[in-house]
Amino acid sequence: MGVRYRKYFKECKPVQCTGRRSRQCPETPKRSNGEYKTCGTWCIEFFDDNKQWQSLTFKDIRNKTDAERRLTLFISDRERGQLNLPKKKAIPTLTEYSKTYLEIHKNAKEATYLLKLRMVTTLTRYLGEYPLDRITPFIIEKYRVERKETDKVKDSSINIDVSILSHIYSVAIKAGIVDKNPCKDVKRLKVTQTKDRVLSQSEISLLLDKLHGKDRLMVLVGLFTGLRLGGVLSLSWQDIDFGKRLITSTHKTGKLVSIPLSEYLVDELLRYKENNPCLNDKIFESREITPEISSRYSEHFSDLFKKIGIYNCTFHTLRHTFSSILQGELGIGAVVVQGMTGHSSLGMLQKYSHTGLDNKQRAIQSLTDHILSIKSGVTNIELSQIGTA
Repeated sequence: MGVRYRKYFKECKPVQCTGRRSRQCPETPKRSNGEYKTCGTWCIEFFDDNKQWQSLTFKDIRNKTDAERRLTLFISDRERGQLNLPKKKAIPTLTEYSKTYLEIHKNAKEATYLLKLRMVTTLTRYLGEYPLDRITPFIIEKYRVERKETDKVKDSSINIDVSILSHIYSVAIKAGIVDKNPCKDVKRLKVTQTKDRVLSQSEISLLLDKLHGKDRLMVLVGLFTGLRLGGVLSLSWQDIDFGKRLITSTHKTGKLVSIPLSEYLVDELLRYKENNPCLNDKIFESREITPEISSRYSEHFSDLFKKIGIYNCTFHTLRHTFSSILQGELGIGAVVVQGMTGHSSLGMLQKYSHTGLDNKQRAIQSLTDHILSIKSGVTNIELSQIGTA
């Protein structure tokens, strides 16, 4: 039993001192207001009523004399059977604190919030039962190995996981829940830059052959219009002018998207409309499209693609494929493609020349013909081999 000076900084721990600064001390980090941080604190150590070792620190203990006085009081209380130790603060688990973390960031941009929600869901699946103060660099390293071997994800995705976990700890430290961030001692995985994922011809054929119903039509809309998942989910029948074969949707940045429809997609939409009741005029989802709903749909399609033999693919891959085929394989100009991904205002849409609209219609028809020719050009043997890969 006794008192000792507990040091915060690793470089100081081998050095004997009483907490007083001297010439041998390293430069102590400063706070944001310019004040120096303390380099340690005095703690008292003794056995409690149950013969359990206690090591306690108090903010009002400023020197060794104060610590010794407090130790004497605790020993006296123990001997009189009146030991009243301060209760340790309850440290929440990662699952518990993640709810608070997401609530704090609920007003962030939709894409940012969806990323946090998706990563937090993954983190809690592996580490959710650990209290925040029990997650160590070793546990994080184990998590990275499991993510890579079990979920088959890229190193870049794992780095994002750890970045989100690190941010959770930064928020928790500011709230006074924990004192340190274990992610600071975890090095990022080296990542080589890769191009955006684009579907191959055989994968496009799998989508057209294996999917049915609502899932199939959502994929067709994404593939033949380049709309993001949120844009597809928000579509209503009023957004579609079947006479002009034109679909309009609000871009996530507030821009208005104007995209012509091919005869093939028009027929698919009309057939779906006949066989499915209207959802308050909405085509796919009657509820308000929140980040949580978009995230659930995103996970649904990623899992669905895996089941039919298409790996490392998300709904957003359809948008990359849309642009890649138009520019890379069909040679459509970037200006025309950009014209189908967002106008800055309704006025610009109305001023868009008839010639420009014709260019977009021809581009969409060429895209449709190209994709349908891919479907007819793949044999059943090739499809069966891909499905069992």
